[in-house]
Amino acid sequence: MKKIFIGIDFSKKTFDATVLMANLLHEKGEHRQFSNNKNGALKLIKWVEKIGAREECLFCGEDTGLYSKIVSETIVNEGCFMWLDSALRIKRSLGISREKNDKKDSRDIALYAARFNDRAECYVPLDQATEALKKIFTMRKQLMKIYDKLLVNYYESKRYLDNELLSNAFAVQEELISQVKEKIKELEKQIKKIIESSPKLNKTFEILTSMPGIALINATAFIVYTNNFKKFNYDARKIASFWGVAPFGHTSGTSIKGTPHVSHYADSYLKSLLSEAALCASRYCPIINRYVTKLKKAGKHKNIVLNNAKNKMIHILVAMVRNNENYRKAV
Repeated sequence: MKKIFIGIDFSKKTFDATVLMANLLHEKGEHRQFSNNKNGALKLIKWVEKIGAREECLFCGEDTGLYSKIVSETIVNEGCFMWLDSALRIKRSLGISREKNDKKDSRDIALYAARFNDRAECYVPLDQATEALKKIFTMRKQLMKIYDKLLVNYYESKRYLDNELLSNAFAVQEELISQVKEKIKELEKQIKKIIESSPKLNKTFEILTSMPGIALINATAFIVYTNNFKKFNYDARKIASFWGVAPFGHTSGTSIKGTPHVSHYADSYLKSLLSEAALCASRYCPIINRYVTKLKKAGKHKNIVLNNAKNKMIHILVAMVRNNENYRKAV
């Protein structure tokens, strides 16, 4: 049973921590600021140990990516319970709040941990291979944005600007586009190399890509954002919600009867990648093809058909990985 709640507000160089006792949640709590590094995390643990035993403590912070990584990993490696949760979820739980500063934010997080400790999930650090995959995947995503912008600008300019003085500038732009494309291919080769070097990741990758429509990038996205399916506990509904393809109802009383819609709180890039996979699977994957055909015959809108296909793909993929089975074509 957790009796001590430590809220951590991360920033680039430091982090603020506030300790609240379970029976004194109305108090201001004890506050300190530490350096955002391993040494700062160790000092935090020593400070908290003066208040109570480690097994009674629940550390909680917002998942801020790199800024929360070192401290969270150190806390977990020292045998403590660290809970990283969505910044939006924590903020929404606070209700109307007029004041904002790091000290108050850390107390608010501690209060959030105390009120919702029953839903706490211990932070699981990424292993080196998965962490490297995530970084390279992000780099590729950034390069793809640059590549798309360069390409659009190049073709639009060539189409509407008939100016001989721009020939050298267009040549430079063509060379730049070619270089970015080559760098993207290099990153994809690195992704393949890392996956092949890890038996666990390679096995998951083989299972995922055995389904028609799922290739290198989509498979990598699933591995990275589910921590090789350690996150979400093989719950296909939660994964579909994270990808932004799970529909949610919107009704109230007798007057509001909205149709189910997907939430906008999702990563649009992951969703777009899965859209490409679903379009491919609707042609070459028998199960998805039959499902899509059935929905079209029922008169469903094309957007609903595509979203439902993505949702079904996720459920199939999760079942495949959970059962450690490759996709089998229906006869």
